[in-house]
Amino acid sequence: MKAIKYFVVGAMISITAPAVAQDIEYGKALVPISQALKADPNNADAAKDLVKSYMKEYKKDPEALVALGSTFLGVKNYSKAEEIANLVIEKNKKNAKAQAEAYILLGDAEAMKDATGNGGGAASHYATAMSLDPKNPSGYTRYASVYRKINPKLVEETYAKLRAEIPDYPIEAEAGHSFFSANKFDLAFENYGKANINKLDEAKMVEYLISAIQLKKYSDALSISKTGVSRFPKNITLNQLGLWSAVETGSYDEAIGIAEKFLQLEGEKNSTDYTYYGKALLGAKRHNEAIAQFEKAMEVDANATEPLARLSEAYAGLGDEDKALQYSEDYMKKNPNASPSDYAKLAQIYVAKAEKGIDKSANFTKAIGIYDKMAEKYPSIASWAYMIAAGVADKSGNIDLGASYNQKIVDELANKADRDADETGYLTQALRLLGFYYWSEKNNLEAAKPYYQKLIELDPNDKNAKAALGIE
Repeated sequence: MKAIKYFVVGAMISITAPAVAQDIEYGKALVPISQALKADPNNADAAKDLVKSYMKEYKKDPEALVALGSTFLGVKNYSKAEEIANLVIEKNKKNAKAQAEAYILLGDAEAMKDATGNGGGAASHYATAMSLDPKNPSGYTRYASVYRKINPKLVEETYAKLRAEIPDYPIEAEAGHSFFSANKFDLAFENYGKANINKLDEAKMVEYLISAIQLKKYSDALSISKTGVSRFPKNITLNQLGLWSAVETGSYDEAIGIAEKFLQLEGEKNSTDYTYYGKALLGAKRHNEAIAQFEKAMEVDANATEPLARLSEAYAGLGDEDKALQYSEDYMKKNPNASPSDYAKLAQIYVAKAEKGIDKSANFTKAIGIYDKMAEKYPSIASWAYMIAAGVADKSGNIDLGASYNQKIVDELANKADRDADETGYLTQALRLLGFYYWSEKNNLEAAKPYYQKLIELDPNDKNAKAALGIE
């Protein structure tokens, strides 16, 4: 078999020693063996006498022997696990089911001892198990796990074979888990979506929800969370991601209800949890309560930056521009990855102060300066930044400055070959305002005409352009 990269670890495919039911006869005998091996895992002779007695007692029971091999696998004694698996294969040549279980044990050993290397050996053993016992789902699911990252198509084909053999096996759920473990969140979400959500176990419910979050399918995530919480009400992750999803979908009242229950659950809450609760309260215009949650988020993690931005929003909502400005500036200093919207919010605080008559000229100038910085830092949105800056300049009473920003838009976009719809909108507005500026403000129709001529190409029905150009 061609060598392949194997990305599966034991924890992901549940190949560590299984928990054997105590009511199974050999299960009771395995308990002291497991305890002795775990107490001294590096001692090859640990539980030697217990193992010898066990193998004598169950030498004709292949299921019990495979369970013993899995117990050795649980303490990473690969050679002993393989020795027992090979013994089962040798002694049960006419028992295909027993041999299949032994090959699965061999595959598991290969997987665990070479979890990041060549997984061809593990896949080969699982394939043998599939051929020996087509009704044993473990061979298929293990085989699929080997290929979940490198060959999703083969994984789908493997599960199709399993479906043909065992039609009522929860294949979609197993496929969802396999793809989730390989970080194939789109395929995990797709397969979990085909499964019966009311039959998913708790761990798979969490995986389904995380897959939706990873894909930013927040409406779906909220729905999954509701179902999950109804079945597993104390699961921290199902509640937590339900809160996040509700906020992301703008369902603020619902988010508040989720948060109130979530914060009562046992388990540590992080800064992000309190931040999301605050965002829900902020969305519901409960500014003071939101501030309390953002402050709690900062108490939990003094290095968190988002609570600072949200505190600024909350104080802006209360009309306290000084506090809003303080937190916004703190946020910008601590967050080198501030987004354009963060810059815009800071600029708007300066505008709000200016509109209240507080250091009017200085604050308008600061706001405009931020839009200049945005245009420099984010060239792809420069024309948008100039458009807003032009509006702020006009609002400040400096129409000449406003015209200069509109001219920057024209210079940038008028001859741009790949101009998109938004940019065409910015250009249209800039031309309209510059035409008005020269014709009405400067009483210079000749200076206005070039702008109106360009405008009429973009908007043939513009009334001012038609009037300025004498078009009926």
